[in-house]
Amino acid sequence: MKFAAIASFVLLGLTLAGAPLRAQSQAPSPAQPAQPIPVDQEPHHHLMYGTSNIQVYDVLILPGQSALMYPQNIDYISITLAKSKVSVDSPGESPLSLDLPEGAVSFNVGGSAYTLTNYGSEPYHALSLAFLNTALTGRGCRCTGGPTDAICNCPGAAPLPPDWSLTIGHVFLRGVTLAPGATYDNDSTDTTRFLVAVTPFDVLDNTTHEPKSLQVRLPAGRFHWLGTGPHEIQNLASTPLRFVCVEF
Repeated sequence: MKFAAIASFVLLGLTLAGAPLRAQSQAPSPAQPAQPIPVDQEPHHHLMYGTSNIQVYDVLILPGQSALMYPQNIDYISITLAKSKVSVDSPGESPLSLDLPEGAVSFNVGGSAYTLTNYGSEPYHALSLAFLNTALTGRGCRCTGGPTDAICNCPGAAPLPPDWSLTIGHVFLRGVTLAPGATYDNDSTDTTRFLVAVTPFDVLDNTTHEPKSLQVRLPAGRFHWLGTGPHEIQNLASTPLRFVCVEF
């Protein structure tokens, strides 16, 4: 099943602190678009950032709307930003309906299109990370237990704990929950590093380069780039915050 549990952009099941995905039976069968639509032309996907390796899309599907997801041969990770109810319709398979919690994440291998229909009363909102260079992901996501099963959409997967980590090919993912005043340290040497805000983001980024201390405030679904060198991220808010760190 090609689905972002997301995660998109649908890109990315896993929860940082919630329930596993639950199959339902009441979702309507979505209407199939007339023909496959490249992701950069799909009207529910809005490009936020792009390089030769990755494109980051903001995905918004209103109640009752459908979107044809990823017919291209690209892999993607989706991070769901709000609770939603969706139906997934893949060619040759029975429709599957899912309750997605806030913070659900999934990895999906591209190559086959499927239709995602929002049958709930709230918008489906996700951030999708589309990997144009599939050598980064290794085209692999195996059911080996723990966080891997949740992210790889494996049957019977347990919900993710508040803090987790997983490597897929050359892509490292870490889900982080920070209590008020708590800190997260990142000293990775990977070239690309950014934090995806699952909840509203109010942090102090302490680092060795200028400016050495930077207050960052972001709404859910936006991302904060980390420059070279070590970073200490401190939660300045009075409530816990959650984010997903992506590195490659």
